[in-house]
Amino acid sequence: MKLCAALVGGIVGWTGMAQAAKPPAKPQLVRFDFSATVQADGTLADIQPDAALAENLQAMIRRRVATWRYTPLQWQGKAVAAPVSQSIKLEIVPVAESSFAFRILGVGKQEKPALIVRRTEKTPMSPPRFPPELMRSGVNAVLVYAVLYDAAGKPIEVELVYPGKVDRVYERLDVASREAMAKWSVPHTFEGAPIACRDNVPITFQTGDLSGQLQAPPEVAELFDRYTDMCPEAKLETPVAGTFL
Repeated sequence: MKLCAALVGGIVGWTGMAQAAKPPAKPQLVRFDFSATVQADGTLADIQPDAALAENLQAMIRRRVATWRYTPLQWQGKAVAAPVSQSIKLEIVPVAESSFAFRILGVGKQEKPALIVRRTEKTPMSPPRFPPELMRSGVNAVLVYAVLYDAAGKPIEVELVYPGKVDRVYERLDVASREAMAKWSVPHTFEGAPIACRDNVPITFQTGDLSGQLQAPPEVAELFDRYTDMCPEAKLETPVAGTFL
């Protein structure tokens, strides 16, 4: 769970003080991590909140997450059980003079290896070469690709889906990205057997001068709905934004 120790300690302290402390004047943002198994019918089993959280918070997370439903991991009509690891993004909001609650803002995507091109960062997959003059100019950009991998994991079709229109800077970043991807080997399997499938691949060119990782707009994910050969992934179906933990 990526959360500062002081904030965790504060939450634990509040929950154990029988509402003796006043809630913060402004909502504070927190995130709680959990892992679970998405069963073939879309229900969850073996829900494990972050062990660093207080027991009462872990119990709250288990109760809430147990009510959620997922699209299970499936390929060509067959569904199987699969593990998931995700983060619940929340804000702390006052609900009475001396009480507060956790309102869910959303659930983060499952963790995938992020391919970020920085000045010094090294990644397992060969990242694109950041054009030196663009790096010196402080260029920061996100490109999102639909990449079709064959059964051996080699990219056989690469389509830039974001941004929709490119200028000369993005053209150069696109060329660098494609040159790197041509050397990749990213095999996918289903029930132990290799499969050919298409994946959502974001590539971030980042100078390191920003706080945090650049992200493509959320609506970009909808551009992948038109593909019928996306690589298997369990996805949350239950609308949770705006509900409480």
